[in-house]
Amino acid sequence: MDGRDLAIDRISDMPDELLTRILSLLTTEEAVRTCILSKRWTDLWTSTDTLDFGSHEFGNSDCDKRFLRFIHGVLNRRDFSPLDKFKLTWWSYLNRSGHGIVEECISHAVASMPRLIYIYISSNPIFKLPDSLLNCGLVKEMSLLTGYSLFKSKPKSINLPSLQKLEIGHISIDDDLIKMFLLGCPVLEELALTDCRLMFKEINSNVVKKLTIKKCSLCTRSFTLKNSSSLVTADLDFQISYYNGELNLLCGLPNVTSLRLYATRDILRLPDKDIPNCLILNNLKSLELGELQTMYDWDLVVWFLQHSPNLKKLVLKFGYQPRVKTLCKKHYREKNSFPREFLEIVEIRVVESRLKKETEEMVVKTLGVLLKTIGKIVIL
Repeated sequence: MDGRDLAIDRISDMPDELLTRILSLLTTEEAVRTCILSKRWTDLWTSTDTLDFGSHEFGNSDCDKRFLRFIHGVLNRRDFSPLDKFKLTWWSYLNRSGHGIVEECISHAVASMPRLIYIYISSNPIFKLPDSLLNCGLVKEMSLLTGYSLFKSKPKSINLPSLQKLEIGHISIDDDLIKMFLLGCPVLEELALTDCRLMFKEINSNVVKKLTIKKCSLCTRSFTLKNSSSLVTADLDFQISYYNGELNLLCGLPNVTSLRLYATRDILRLPDKDIPNCLILNNLKSLELGELQTMYDWDLVVWFLQHSPNLKKLVLKFGYQPRVKTLCKKHYREKNSFPREFLEIVEIRVVESRLKKETEEMVVKTLGVLLKTIGKIVIL
C-alpha cells in the first residue's frame, strides 16, 4: 500500500461531522465533486453548512446555462438544514430565463437562516433580489454588490435585527434608503459603501463603529456625519460631482482613532466655515491623507496637526506631479508656529513622477517647520 492509499484511508476513518466541516471550506461545486470518491461520499456534501456558488467556476462557453442547471440540481438534493454561510457570484448577460432559479436559490438560503451572506451579481437585464433577503433575522454579516438589482424598486421593509456588518455596492443611495438601512439594522457596527452614488445628506447613527466609503461619488450639496459618537474608524475615499458648499465631515469625527481621508481637491480644500476650530480630536492616533497637490491641501494637514494632540502616525500621499514649490510657505512659520512636540512616525508616499525626489525633500522640509521632533520618516 503506497503513501497515497494510506492518506485516503486516514481521511475515510474521519467521522461524518468532521468531513462535512472540511467540505464546508470548499465551494459548493468542489464539494459536489467529492461524491465520486465512494458511496460514503455521495451525500456528504448535502449536509454542509455552506452554499458557495460562483459562475466563474464554469468557464466561458455556455457557462451561464450550466451554472443555473448546477444550482437547480443542488437545491433539489439539499434540504433546509441551517446554513452558516451563503455566497453567490453571478455575472449574467443573457435573457431573463435564469432569474427564477437564482431567486429560488437566494430564497432557499434565506429560509435556512445563514449567519453570513455575500451576494455579487451583475445581470443584464436587471435582476430583482427577493425582499426576504432584507428581512433575515439571524444574519450577522452581509455583502450586497449587486448593481441596480437590489433596488430596482425600493424595498418594502428592512428588518435585520442581528446584522453587525454591512457592505453595499454599485448602486445609488438616497435619503430614504440610507435611513431604512440604519433603522432596520439596530446593532450595525460596520458600514461599507463601495462604488456608489451618494445622494443622501447625512449618515445618522449612534451605533456604527467603522465607516468605509470607497470610490463613491457624492451627488448632494450637503453632507454630514450625525450622532456619530460611536465611530472610531473612518475610511473615506470619494469624489464630488460639483462643489459642495456644506461639507461637514470633521464635526462628525469626535471619537475617531483611525482616519483615512482620500478625496478630490475640492473636498480636501475645505472652506474655513467647515473647519470647526473648537473641535479637538483627542482620540485620533492614526491619520492618512491623500491625494495632496498644493499648499491649499496643506491647510488641512496643519489643521489636523493642531487639533489632534495624541496623533502618533501620519501618512501623506501626493498625487501625480504635485506643485512642490507651493508646499512650503513662509506664512506657516509665522501664523501656525505651534509646533507639535513629537510624532512617532511619518510616512510619505509620492506617485511616480519626475518630481518625486523634489517632492519628498520639500515635504520633509515642511514637516520640519510644523513638528519639533519626528520619531521616524518612511518614504515609499
